[in-house]
Amino acid sequence: MQNNLFFEMLPLIGFFAVYYFTKNIYLATGICIVLSWLQLALYKIIYKRIGKNTWLSTLLITVFGGLTIIFHNKTFVMLKPTVLYWIMAVSLLVSAKLGKNSIKLLLNEHISISDRDWSRVNLMWVAFFVIMGILNLIIAYSFSEFVWVKFKVFGGFGLMLIFTLISGLFIYSKTRKMQNEL
Repeated sequence: MQNNLFFEMLPLIGFFAVYYFTKNIYLATGICIVLSWLQLALYKIIYKRIGKNTWLSTLLITVFGGLTIIFHNKTFVMLKPTVLYWIMAVSLLVSAKLGKNSIKLLLNEHISISDRDWSRVNLMWVAFFVIMGILNLIIAYSFSEFVWVKFKVFGGFGLMLIFTLISGLFIYSKTRKMQNEL
């Protein structure tokens, strides 16, 4: 399935835009829930398929966002990124223990590195997701709501981009090493 950055970011863009103009985290959360389900519908209509991560994110924002709105308690929506990050970490770790390195399965068709290096890349991503979950909690409980919203929207995306580049450089260095050995 094609990844479309706009579709992936739609709920987050909506959340930030509503929050930025209203400073109302409950309204922004409600919009995020609606846009998450719209995102699912668009994926189904355009690509005929919905990815597991998109389903997971939609279910988490629906549950945690719904609890935020019902109980008028922003803690739930602030926990959602941590839960998502940690689910990603655990799923990468468990799949690797079961002999199915998800990162390798995703990229192996295009990149050739040793199984040991694929395991390292997988563990790097596990560590990244664990750290991101912890960082989200620190920012959520140590800073203002507005700082947390900015981190959620821009910081998380920025750190993900930087880490993707770092892991890409690691993979590139290992492919170069393999080519030199041949």
